[in-house]
Amino acid sequence: MPSFLIWSAPEEPYEAHIKHCLEAWTRLKNRMLFTLSRLFETKKEDVDRIIEMTILSHDIGKLSFRWQEYIHLPKDKRKKPPPHATLGAPYLFSVDDDAKTDLHFAGALAILMHHTDSGLAQGNLEHPAEDAVLRGLVEYGTEKIRWAEGAESAFQRSLEFIYQGEGTFHTLESITLSSIENLAKDLRMWARCPIEVERHKHRIQALAVHHILKVCDWRAASQRPKQEPDEDEDSERIDARRKQSLLSVYLDGGLIV
Repeated sequence: MPSFLIWSAPEEPYEAHIKHCLEAWTRLKNRMLFTLSRLFETKKEDVDRIIEMTILSHDIGKLSFRWQEYIHLPKDKRKKPPPHATLGAPYLFSVDDDAKTDLHFAGALAILMHHTDSGLAQGNLEHPAEDAVLRGLVEYGTEKIRWAEGAESAFQRSLEFIYQGEGTFHTLESITLSSIENLAKDLRMWARCPIEVERHKHRIQALAVHHILKVCDWRAASQRPKQEPDEDEDSERIDARRKQSLLSVYLDGGLIV
């Protein structure tokens, strides 16, 4: 499967969706970075960098062989798609390696639940490695993810939108069954912190990043041609939900002057 056929939705290049998501964040960030900086008790520059990496990572699972196989099927043959959120979160966790902060945890949890609105739904947090095996995302007898041909090139091109050749980043091969399982364990500890006030803070942090990711994802998806559905938020559903006041705020303004 050549790289120019790596899609985010039918006939939408993977990189196009990521670019549109990042553009949505660019329009939002100046109104949100100060508040996020206070919430995470860190510099605005660090918040911006991890939010960008969260956006870059959120659909990495769509680069898997199984997901690309699914999205290239005729519309009438597409049924339940393979999961993709579980693969992006461990990649975000590899950023900065051992220097994990609340931003990394919140971003990873936001990725896991960006289509479910629940970090525990569909096995995303409780048994993601087992789910990856059962859904055919893993090469038989190994811990390696089955990536589509051209997946790495598509991902590296998406990185260029913000890094433009600067810095060194892990390849997709860094995502394995072990990294998925380790992520889930660490996230469960973070989300269920025994100190109540810290647990409350973590929930607010995760929801803040989740909200940003959903807004950027919806706005990017709304730019797809109407006849090109996505497995989670296809254009017809977006048009219908757009009539609702909340989504109208997300897509048409409200957060943007």
